Amino acid sequence: MTLATAGVFIAACGPGGTTTENLASPDKQILRANNGTEPNSFDPTQQTYTYERAVGIQTFDSLFRAKADGSDVEPVGATSYNVSPDGLTYTFHLRQNEKWSDGKPVVAGDWVYGWKHFLNPALAAGYVDPFFDQTIKGASGYGNVDVSSASAVDAYLNGLGLSAPDDHTFVVQLDHPAAYFKWVATLWMAVPLRKDIIEQAAGGAFASTDATKAEAWANNAATIVGNGPYKIKEIASKDHVTLVPNPNYWAPAPHLQQIIYYEIADGNTAYSQYQTGALDVIGVPLADVTVVRSDPKLSKEAILIPTLSQYWISMNTTRAPLDDKNVRMALAKSVDRDKLVNDIEHGNGKSLSTFIPKGMSGYDTSDNAQSFDPAAAKQLLATSGKKDALAKMKLLTRNTTASKTLNQFLADQWSTNLGVNIQLDVIDSKTVTRDIRKGQFDIYGLDGWIGDYPDQQDWFDIFVTGSCHNLNWGCLSDPSYDDLVTKADAESDKTKRASMYSQAQKKLIDNAVVAFMYQPYEYDLVKSYVKGLTVTTTDDQNLPGDGRYNTAFITQHT
Repeated sequence: MTLATAGVFIAACGPGGTTTENLASPDKQILRANNGTEPNSFDPTQQTYTYERAVGIQTFDSLFRAKADGSDVEPVGATSYNVSPDGLTYTFHLRQNEKWSDGKPVVAGDWVYGWKHFLNPALAAGYVDPFFDQTIKGASGYGNVDVSSASAVDAYLNGLGLSAPDDHTFVVQLDHPAAYFKWVATLWMAVPLRKDIIEQAAGGAFASTDATKAEAWANNAATIVGNGPYKIKEIASKDHVTLVPNPNYWAPAPHLQQIIYYEIADGNTAYSQYQTGALDVIGVPLADVTVVRSDPKLSKEAILIPTLSQYWISMNTTRAPLDDKNVRMALAKSVDRDKLVNDIEHGNGKSLSTFIPKGMSGYDTSDNAQSFDPAAAKQLLATSGKKDALAKMKLLTRNTTASKTLNQFLADQWSTNLGVNIQLDVIDSKTVTRDIRKGQFDIYGLDGWIGDYPDQQDWFDIFVTGSCHNLNWGCLSDPSYDDLVTKADAESDKTKRASMYSQAQKKLIDNAVVAFMYQPYEYDLVKSYVKGLTVTTTDDQNLPGDGRYNTAFITQHT
């Protein structure tokens, strides 16, 4: 994220330090935010969604985290790392004063145990593939392990390239050079775990195939012992989770004495509670954006934050006439993205006809091949001679108000600017997901990606040939693109790596692999008395600054 954006509510002091702000008393240092949904698990290795990560990053630390500006990683559980000359061995030097929330020192063996717990095929963690099983030595057979056989699971786990030569050194061996692996080490599910805690909660040692006993510890606040800045005090199912400071955390003590994450699914209810003062932080419901912007008080509490994401339209290149680049480019160039963002998304975004979003390396808007140009779009379609064939295509649409509204806008744009009437194929969301995975669609949108970390590898792998029916729904295959991405993923030289990714981005844009549309922004409300937030592109949804809540504080207010 650029400094201009990251500077919203910049902290007036370091964690635990002095401040010129008029601090509220310790009993008032409570942050009440709406997390929207109850986490499925409090074991970070088993978490997948942002509302789960929001709790996970407070209770557990990974080896590194992204710097506030997204430019590189910075130390958390580890203080430094080394990479072997062949790029295959990462040696992480652990923080020597790190302790668990119960006061016991964190040792390298806890990291080995935690990562093996995460990579246990019997637990089927959502984030193993492709970040870990496709990079760690011995992990590639993850999907083929017989999870009913403890001996098979144990053999797999014992064959992983994970070791602890001493209490302060955690070594990860890779299957192949992966210059981006430092970013994988920032993912919140890659954490240490306490074997003694887990086995005690399970009633003793248990078979590696027993997923129920392996997760018993994560069901009780008393046995969720983490190494993060906060610990769980209370779990009120389907209502809220209360976090309090970890008294043994390595950094200076935070000002916030409680973080209460409410689980209010209805945005209008959360909005009402914010107005009454029951909540301090919420995401603004789309229907209320205009009201907030025109309100003299609320508008001053609102912040618009670029998210590390991009939306696009997928076109099935296995079906004529969408196998013709001119037809795909005509569709891309005939959509007024500014109008889409302003009229449909109420200004919550920025039109973007290139791939990599603002806020990370690779953001470059110089290629205008897909830019809005109705005249050029009509000419491209005329040149293709496939206007009638295009009119037979349908736009796959989820049966939700938001999806129908947005896709009707797209259809209207193509009617107005191309003279082609493309009908909406509106079906239930579950069926849409099934159909795109099977390639049973003509045009699908809006599709998109939210970055797992601010490195380009996390983005370009979406469109490699091997991702057909996985994320590359349109299934366009370009061996030269695949080659660029493969080489860039392994390249340790930053300049060469950036150049290869830049060439890959140009191929995506110029070949209209998809029609890039816009970068969504997040519109949140934060009470004026909440200070010290450092807002970044890696924060969780509608929780601005949550990656560094231990530097935030509440000022005196009525």
